[in-house]
Amino acid sequence: MEQTPEGHGRLTPIDRNRELLKSAREETYKVGGDFALSAYVWEPAPDKRPPYPRSVAAFFFSSGWDHGQVTQFAPHCVYFASRGMTAIAFDYRVGTKHGAGPLEAMADARSAIRWIRMNAAELGINPGKIVTVGGSGGAHAITSAAMLKGYDDPADDLSISAVPNALVLFNPVLDTSKHGFGLERFPDAKAAKNANLIRAIAKGMPPMLLMHGTADRVVPFDGSYTFAKKMGRKKNKCRLIEFERQGHGFFNFNLSFEMYEATLMAMDEFLVELGFIEADPNAGLGEEGAV
Repeated sequence: MEQTPEGHGRLTPIDRNRELLKSAREETYKVGGDFALSAYVWEPAPDKRPPYPRSVAAFFFSSGWDHGQVTQFAPHCVYFASRGMTAIAFDYRVGTKHGAGPLEAMADARSAIRWIRMNAAELGINPGKIVTVGGSGGAHAITSAAMLKGYDDPADDLSISAVPNALVLFNPVLDTSKHGFGLERFPDAKAAKNANLIRAIAKGMPPMLLMHGTADRVVPFDGSYTFAKKMGRKKNKCRLIEFERQGHGFFNFNLSFEMYEATLMAMDEFLVELGFIEADPNAGLGEEGAV
């Protein structure tokens, strides 16, 4: 903390997540006519690195496609780097900064996943073990990469797959109809209908973990419930964890450490189950200052 310029001794809070972001290596993963997008990379310490190419956890911040902070998942990145993964927080285009909307976010998610695979050797990672993690609009962007055709940036190398190998979704936007969220954010009703992920469920989807608060007043919980049920009917691996009486963004570190830890450990168990990381009986946070 620091004093205000007036010198009256009033303390301003430190943005803990932004401080954590400073511990990452910043790379540029995408450049357009009037924008450049960054990827913030955390690598495991030498004693935490596995003797084989690492799995990747790629994070896309929560947004309604109008605003959001790339710092949101910095605590998660630090944790999964400590578990032997390469963790990356991706910036992507949103309305307040870039005049963009969901279609641009969907294109940026595809570009980000391709960037990881293009740089697999330099990153020391396994391009077949990429888990994408996102909240709200960021969750929609990465899930669209797994489920929908098109929405690619023309500058991308389309010979490189943009489909993640697994997904973890926090209060995700899955239903873009009038019963869900975001219909008005699309150019028109047809575009929103085409981007509705509940309509795109088919066999052969990557495994997914959904975590959603039942009291979410922003993105209705019913969307996740319906999505998971339909995914199961198609024999896809899709696990939904309901968090009773929790609202939108309940999983964030700066909102509730208890919920942050609970969701983090659920994600850890999911990745162990998939073989992305090794089981660790000591995994966990224990005390609030552990990360």
